[in-house]
Amino acid sequence: MKEATTRFIKYRPRAKYIEDVEHRPNTNYKQRECITMSVEEAKNFGSDFVLGWLVDNFNKDINATPIIHHSWNIDKDGTHYDTIPVIDKRYDYVFDPDANKPYFNGKYNYISPVFYLTDTKLKIIIQDGKKATITKEEHTRFFNEHKGV
Repeated sequence: MKEATTRFIKYRPRAKYIEDVEHRPNTNYKQRECITMSVEEAKNFGSDFVLGWLVDNFNKDINATPIIHHSWNIDKDGTHYDTIPVIDKRYDYVFDPDANKPYFNGKYNYISPVFYLTDTKLKIIIQDGKKATITKEEHTRFFNEHKGV
């Protein structure tokens, strides 16, 4: 597990690193449609779909680690698998039942499709594609609100 994954999970009260995710490519997979595709997979094959994140490698051009919202499946035997056409081993998978819960910034709620993790901060995308740092107070609120859900 990446060091960035360990740090990210500390911000998410029910998140869990998934060590093994099988690759079961679906040739009909539509890019940027992972939720739709994993729900369809679940209906067609009796699996469950899960929400979470893909933790990428540190990107020096943006001085942060991108963390991308993603969805995949779990079969009846409890095996996690992803149906994307090509699986990139650089990603860590993080299951997070709170992936669609908002953070507050100013007077708005944001469910960000991507986080940016720096050495000391977690940032989200807000209005007009701008990045905003999640405050310590907001991290505390989010953690406390979702830890017992």
